[in-house]
Amino acid sequence: MRFTVAIPPEHRNTLLDRVAGEMRGALVFVDAAPADVLLGLPGEGQFASCAAWPGAEAALALVKAGWERAKDRQSMERLHEVGRALVSEQNLDRLLDLILTKARELLKAEAGSIYLLSGEGERRELLFAHTQNARVKLPFHRIVMPVSDRTLAGFVALTRESLNLRDVYQIPEAAPYRFNDSFDRQAGYRTASVLVVPMLDTEGQVLGILQLLNRLDDESGGAGTFSSEDQNLAQSLAGQAAVAVKNAQLRLEIEQLFEGFVAASVTAIEARDPVTSGHSGRVADLTVGLAEAVNATPNGTYGELLFTDRQLREIRYASLLHDFGKVGVREQVLVKAKKLDPSQLEIILQRLRQREVEEALDLLAQAWQGGHPFDASRWEQAIHDRQVETERLMHLIRQSNEPTVMAQEVAEGLGLLETLTFTHWSGERREVVEPESMTSLRIRRGSLSEAERLEIESHVTHTFRFLERIPWTKDLAGVPEIAYAHHERLSGRGYPRQLGAAGIPVQSKAMAIADVFDALTARDRPYKGAVPLERSLAILDEEAREGALDRPLLDLFIEAKVFERTVPRG
Repeated sequence: MRFTVAIPPEHRNTLLDRVAGEMRGALVFVDAAPADVLLGLPGEGQFASCAAWPGAEAALALVKAGWERAKDRQSMERLHEVGRALVSEQNLDRLLDLILTKARELLKAEAGSIYLLSGEGERRELLFAHTQNARVKLPFHRIVMPVSDRTLAGFVALTRESLNLRDVYQIPEAAPYRFNDSFDRQAGYRTASVLVVPMLDTEGQVLGILQLLNRLDDESGGAGTFSSEDQNLAQSLAGQAAVAVKNAQLRLEIEQLFEGFVAASVTAIEARDPVTSGHSGRVADLTVGLAEAVNATPNGTYGELLFTDRQLREIRYASLLHDFGKVGVREQVLVKAKKLDPSQLEIILQRLRQREVEEALDLLAQAWQGGHPFDASRWEQAIHDRQVETERLMHLIRQSNEPTVMAQEVAEGLGLLETLTFTHWSGERREVVEPESMTSLRIRRGSLSEAERLEIESHVTHTFRFLERIPWTKDLAGVPEIAYAHHERLSGRGYPRQLGAAGIPVQSKAMAIADVFDALTARDRPYKGAVPLERSLAILDEEAREGALDRPLLDLFIEAKVFERTVPRG
């Protein structure tokens, strides 16, 4: 600190002989205004002034008064600086470290600790949350202790009164509290002066305790004591710290709430679609891994792009929730492994058996009506022929029902099914394979009809409509849009909005790669086997060559071996 004093030159030595300590080290004589203190010269000082020379004693008093005002202003400026710094830090652990660092700087303390208060009533506890010591270092362990007036921190927490002790080894016997010297004994340290102040929030509630140890002397740098001014400054700082800690704790609670919500949502998705259980987590792992690879690559297309910790969390949430809209898709469509629902297939096969018996009975009835005697061998042959025919038709239906690419001969054989009928319980003749089921069996590839495919694709829109209703914090506001675009393609042939490359967030481009890769390599899909790693990467490469996937991101995905997060290379 620089403290300027303007006085006639003949009086300077007289004044200088009378000042000491920190003020003497900061004092600088100047010839005229502007100055902090102005005595015996024309002009006005910032903190004190007198146009006429007031005499040595009065001059000293005015200089000291100006010095105290200057220190007060400096303390206020420092508090404002600390307040701005505390507001900007939202991570609780880093905030506690910052509070201690700033408190020790302001109050020239060699060491310090912060305790956080938790619980209610008799169940309140003090968490030894953070500590610093400029002289000795020992492993830090967070411990929890009951709130008791027998400890310094506990006494302050209960009474909300500050303690300013010159020497903790000379605490009066009448005091209820005692100093715990275990750290001193373990570290070979000597604690002397201690200042303990409550961290009170705006409602006067104790959030924690700020404890500063061993005030350093202003002149010698050796052991000193905390003054009443130090105590006032510490109490002001503790108030600012309490507000910052409370904000950080509230933010942490919100983050934990979001974590719980996201975890519950993923559970709901996987319960709705057990076939893809684990998919959301793997996609999140791969997408975040690719974003971290972008951060680690200082050159190339995305060399200037750097995702912050909060943006990585945004990407993770969007990835975990990218399929949440599946809760709005009918279950029979969502989990449809083959073209026909198992119950539909069962009904058709049962009708074929019924048709088999009906045709055999018709042959027998025709023989009787024609007057032919019963011929067991002819009857058995007829039954056998009908069974062979039924088995052939059943095989055709089972082949058609598979989601693989349909062979031409199978597609042609389906025409045989259109004319088959059976006797319904009502007595009517009805089709063995109804038109709706026949349409499903004619699907050339996959298991979904066009209408069902569109219904599945609608899950993206359902996801967006669900996510946009959530009051995300400012740093998570992009979650809905990132998830909304994960099925878009750079070529404009994605869905649901057919966005081009410019309209797709880079986070969504990364998620698209992760989503396709996991769909290819997943080992838990009953309707398909896992595609080998090399083949999966080749398919992604083909997608990039066709302009669907982002080439620079895919190159990073492969070069950084992000895929090893879910599919270790053998």
